[in-house]
Amino acid sequence: MLEFFRRHRGAFMIFLTVVIILSFSVSGGWRQDSGPRMASASDEAFTMYGKTYTVGEMQRLERTAQVIQMLQMYNLYFGLMSASRSPESGGRDFVFNIVVLKQQMKELGIHPSDAEAKAELERQPALQENGQFSAQRAYNLQQNLGMYGMGGADMLEVAKLSIGYNRIQDLISKNYLSSSIENDKTYASDHQTLKVQTVSFLKENKKKTAEVKDEEIQKYYDENKDSYKTPEKRAVSWVLFANPADAEKKPLEERQKLQKEQISRVEKFNEASIAPGAKFDEIVKNLKEKEEKAALFAKDSPPEALKDEGDVLDAIFAHAKEARAISDPVKGTKGYYIFTVTQIEEPKQQELAEVKEKVKETLLAQKAEEALSKAVNEAHAALQEGLKAGKKIEDLAKDKKLTLSPITEITVNEPPVELPEARDIAKEARKVAAGSLAKVIHTDKGAMIAYVAAKELRKRDDSATIRKNTEERNASSERSRLFNAWFSRKVEEAGLKVHLKMSV
Repeated sequence: MLEFFRRHRGAFMIFLTVVIILSFSVSGGWRQDSGPRMASASDEAFTMYGKTYTVGEMQRLERTAQVIQMLQMYNLYFGLMSASRSPESGGRDFVFNIVVLKQQMKELGIHPSDAEAKAELERQPALQENGQFSAQRAYNLQQNLGMYGMGGADMLEVAKLSIGYNRIQDLISKNYLSSSIENDKTYASDHQTLKVQTVSFLKENKKKTAEVKDEEIQKYYDENKDSYKTPEKRAVSWVLFANPADAEKKPLEERQKLQKEQISRVEKFNEASIAPGAKFDEIVKNLKEKEEKAALFAKDSPPEALKDEGDVLDAIFAHAKEARAISDPVKGTKGYYIFTVTQIEEPKQQELAEVKEKVKETLLAQKAEEALSKAVNEAHAALQEGLKAGKKIEDLAKDKKLTLSPITEITVNEPPVELPEARDIAKEARKVAAGSLAKVIHTDKGAMIAYVAAKELRKRDDSATIRKNTEERNASSERSRLFNAWFSRKVEEAGLKVHLKMSV
């Protein structure tokens, strides 16, 4: 999991930044004491350890996530996300877990010095270049944090949290050693070679033999008539305030200037659009923007310019034209959009003659699925019963007129790529003993029954390394479980009381 996020950290950090910024823009949640209203920074957010935190203090804790992410401290971030989870937290487990971590560091006498924190920071990948600490990267990161009201002191604070988190983990679970028996079992399960034979059932074959009568088509149409309508179509005019080209390649100051200019254009257009009697075409002309248009189209067949703009299309087809002629700005992949819906074609009821083949195809698919399920379950039961009676799988398959494949070898952790279902077969086959049937395996084309003829654990040149990795993985997993159980208990003892209806 952590390796995945390391590989995709760029996209993930952008996503997280947007989420955090949006969370700040709504001031943390909604008050419930005197009717719904937006919460202010001074409102009470939650209480832990007898101390009440304001919305502003909660937001400050939330921004810590941004510092951690920008420093690429994934162990700390995901550790705090998963250390304790509660359905009552409103998605802010991270915030509450930080409070608990700080309290436990205090109680356990863990007080990292500034020097230790600095050394911790210098080890972080985000601040290194060619394997060495880069003062320039540290400076750039500190400047970027300034946009979120954070700085060098916050970087040191996060480093101390990281040190404290690791030390507490060691105190709670470092001495745990995984069982040698459990390690052997895991190694054997993960690296055994399975000799498997399969019986395949194709949905398409069942579909060919299925029959659908006209009265069935009529009945299904009558019961689902509302589902058969032409799609709503809308015509639209819009202005795209495009993102600055190659912004990521430009110096920070230039990038910020271009983004500010983009937002300024959006704000000017938006302000003009909410004036009484505002007309889209006139605003475009006055502000010298470029207007683009699209004739009537359905949501699932948009014009080329909008085909990759899912959020924009959602907004276009959700827009209530009678309430406001011109939309609010909508963030798309290419920039911000402001649009006006110029025409709407409402959905129209389709008659049976227009959709008869479509209804027939739906019923054929349903009947094929039912026939497939029946055939697979009956075959599985018959084979299972025959095997228990001591009969051979080949004789049983022949008796039931089933086509049994030749034996295929599948290594659990390295299934052959040329066999599309190999991973699913291995997943189920590893759970049963040799000479048994695995659970029915569903595939894109139908279903499959797998018979495990034999299991072998073959000698490997790298077995010592793999066994060591297995031992470390099992120990790490159990240590995390032990730590999270301990941490969850500490969260319970903190007496969490949420004063806001948390918005995620």
